[in-house]
Amino acid sequence: MTLHPSSRQRSTLQGSVEILNIINEFSEAVGGTSDLPRLGDVILTGLSQQAQLPQGALWIRETDGSHYRLNASCGQEGSSALPLLLSGDHPLLQGLADKDSVIQSDDSPVSPSGQAMTATSAMLCLAFRSKTTLLGLCTLGPIADDTFSQDDQRALIETMARIAGTTLDHYLAQDDLRRSSTLMRRTDRLRSLEIMAGGFAHEIRNPLTSIKTFVQLAPQRQQDPVFIKEFSTLALEDIHRIERLLHEILDYASYMIPQPSEVDLNELVASCIGFVSSTATRRGIELQTFLSPDLPLLLLDRQQIKQVLLNLLLNAIDAMSTGHGHIRIHTRPVAQSGRTPWVQLQVEDEGCGIASEHLEHIFDPFFTTKHSNSAGDGAGLGLTTAHQIVREHGGTLTVESRVGVGSTFSVNLPVPDAGAAGSAARE
Repeated sequence: MTLHPSSRQRSTLQGSVEILNIINEFSEAVGGTSDLPRLGDVILTGLSQQAQLPQGALWIRETDGSHYRLNASCGQEGSSALPLLLSGDHPLLQGLADKDSVIQSDDSPVSPSGQAMTATSAMLCLAFRSKTTLLGLCTLGPIADDTFSQDDQRALIETMARIAGTTLDHYLAQDDLRRSSTLMRRTDRLRSLEIMAGGFAHEIRNPLTSIKTFVQLAPQRQQDPVFIKEFSTLALEDIHRIERLLHEILDYASYMIPQPSEVDLNELVASCIGFVSSTATRRGIELQTFLSPDLPLLLLDRQQIKQVLLNLLLNAIDAMSTGHGHIRIHTRPVAQSGRTPWVQLQVEDEGCGIASEHLEHIFDPFFTTKHSNSAGDGAGLGLTTAHQIVREHGGTLTVESRVGVGSTFSVNLPVPDAGAAGSAARE
């Protein structure tokens, strides 16, 4: 015996399916939106259409929690200006404090919240909540002669408001996390710049003293060609040293958030080797490359990573002050179980090595193991800059070293997923 649902049952079932579809479409719409102004528009549009109330406004809680700022509006042309900010003691907020999620204009028209809704021609006021906090609210209108009293429609609107509240809670939590991360980066950067200020004063003092001495003595010794020649050479070298110091500081202080594009790391390595090969050859140093042929493309800021590679190569050359040796450059894919795979770049030299007590400071600003005043000396910022650039790219820069044997610097960079790579390529 086959049971057939009655027309009423079929109608009820059809209505339930329709409601589920509405909820699902609304959830997908708000869940697929990551921009806060756009999120407010999507929430307000969905609620307005479902309630069949064309006028609406939406306010979202400020970070400090003291006010709620107007985020979106619709159908308000020709009406009185909406308040940009709602303070915590606003009648609508006070009314929602005593309600679950909805205030209706005819619930208590003489109450402060009812009067506030009448003033803005609002028929409904909906709350967006987390478990403990009122995250936002919206008003929908205008006030109609027929009251908004259908239980199923009201229940649907309340469900959509809860979905909006959950989505808004997630977005604001992510925004707080991003703000905290940015603050930490800025704090770290300010700490480094504080160290740099002291280092800059120390590094620039000696060359300035030399130049000052030359300027003071030159009038008295202008007839002494040997003095003029020797001191002119020294002064010029000191000027170049100051220029390099300023250049390094500007490199450190001015690099921005990486602007990634698809980069072939092997091609970038080859380009950088071209810049330093003549210097290496003059010193009797052979550059050897061992480049994996099956590297995936990486999302990198090309100029910043080139700066990293040049720093590592020049450091390796400087470490082999006696010349006559090898610098080996490796690239290879590195698999990680359950984690994003890496591409690894290694620069391995046969230089003097780094003492163990210095290794933990090797990436500190102005830390250097070079003590001569030769023209090739750096200011101790190259590795600091390289370390921060790699970190900005989501990677790591590490070093292993043995005194008298040499050092190996390893750069690990994450491999992007196909979706991220395609998006960056289109941009």
